[in-house]
This record gives sequence, C-alpha cells and structure tokens, in this order.
Amino acid sequence: MIHSVPAAHADEAGARAETMARFLRDVPVPFTRVLSLWVGYRLRRDPRQPDTRHHLTPRQAHLLGLPPHTEVTRREGYLVPHLGDQGPRLAAITALVHQRGLELDEPGREELSRGYTPLGMLVTGARRATHYATTTRAPDDPDFADPLPDDPDDVPALWCQATLLSAGRPVALVRETVYRVAFTGRRPPDLTPYLTPAPPRLVS
Repeated sequence: MIHSVPAAHADEAGARAETMARFLRDVPVPFTRVLSLWVGYRLRRDPRQPDTRHHLTPRQAHLLGLPPHTEVTRREGYLVPHLGDQGPRLAAITALVHQRGLELDEPGREELSRGYTPLGMLVTGARRATHYATTTRAPDDPDFADPLPDDPDDVPALWCQATLLSAGRPVALVRETVYRVAFTGRRPPDLTPYLTPAPPRLVS
C-alpha cells in the first residue's frame, strides 16, 4: 500500500534529498557511511537476491580498468537499520564487484559471501568517485541493464551512481536508489563541515 505524503513534507524531503546529493557529489566517502551519518544509526545490507555472475560490457570494463567481458559479481541488496528486523528499507544498491581487486583477507571474504556487511565497510580506506547524484529519475543506464523494480512501498527520492576505489584502484561500480523514508525521519546533522570548499576563482 502506498501512503500519500503531505505536500509540505514532500517538499522538505525533496530539499533534504538535494542536500544529500550535494554531499555525495562533493565528499569521496562510501555511500553506506554517508547514509548512516544521515539517519544517525548503523546500517546493514539485506541481500535482495543471490549474487550472480556478470560479464563486463566494454564501458563497464573501461570504468573498472579491466578487459571487456571480465567476469565480476553482481550484488543486489537493500540498506536497512542494523538492529531489528522490521526497520525500513532506506536504499537499494546494485554493485558490480571485481572481487579479486578487493584483496580481502579470509575473514573479509567470508563477510562478503554472507552478504550482510555493506561493501564500503569491508574495503579498508574505500573511496568513492560519484558519477552522478540526482533527485530527478536517471534514464535507463546500459551499465546496469535490467534493474530490479522497486517495491510499490519504496518511493525513490535520490538516484546515484559511482565507482568504489580501494588503494586508488577501481573495484566496483555501484548504483544506489535512496528511498523517501530516509528523508522523513529525524532532522539530519549539519553536513557543511564535511563539504569540500569551492576552489577560489581567479579574477582577471
């Protein structure tokens, strides 16, 4: 069942989504950490379906610095509150992961296979290079063909795509959809101290 949202609340949620979009564009922090900071509690990954094999398209391979048709792992999951089983789905994430590039130790590989720890929390020193973060629905993206549809109760409010890097090397392409519920809870913290200041302008 889809619940209607008062216009004022929808406008406030939209403004908050715009703020998060700017934050994601300006700060190279993994998405899970940004969302956790925003909502004020720890998150875990809830697998949406079993991991599958995926062969990179030429453009995907270029973005990951790998030969075309390299086999990677496609992971579909939700981000939900770490504690409890009835928390809201805050975001959906699709990731194309080059597992060998992650260079995880054995405990890390086990955590990855269990599927409940977000990728950005598994990769030490992970950095994020955002391709886009927008509150306008992004067009169909050939890099993520056949996306899984959103559940009717999950109302998208922010769409993002990025490359995740480890030790400066790309290891995953990720696409995130943040749901409106993430922007209708408590007032988020002041993020301005984390934002990169604009470069000085030269005046001739």
